[in-house]
Amino acid sequence: MSVKVRPLGNIVIIRRSAPDSVSAGGIYMAWDSDYKEDIGEVMYVGDGTRYRCKGCNTETRIPVDVKAGDIVLFSTNGHQITKINGEELIVTREASIIGVITEGKQGVESGTYKAGRQYMGVEVIDG
Repeated sequence: MSVKVRPLGNIVIIRRSAPDSVSAGGIYMAWDSDYKEDIGEVMYVGDGTRYRCKGCNTETRIPVDVKAGDIVLFSTNGHQITKINGEELIVTREASIIGVITEGKQGVESGTYKAGRQYMGVEVIDG
């Protein structure tokens, strides 16, 4: 039986990418068994955050900036890991997403982000 998920608010559910086993130069890399990639594909997205204007007594929704299918770079802190349909997924808030990768993920090395540098279309502000 397949489970469908509809996250609430600004919650985003991400499928973590498997680490590349071959570098861009063709070198095979051995990873620790507990190594986890901090790049993944967005699977499900909430409707956005509610914003209530108290003075004008109206309510609007601020939509989430990512959409299903986007490849994102996310923080390794502040998320929950859960299994949905037998697949391990990351449940996090939109604020934990550092950026959307706009080109291929080759050249992005997990955990080596330095402030002021750009990685695959994502400028790292605070490393």
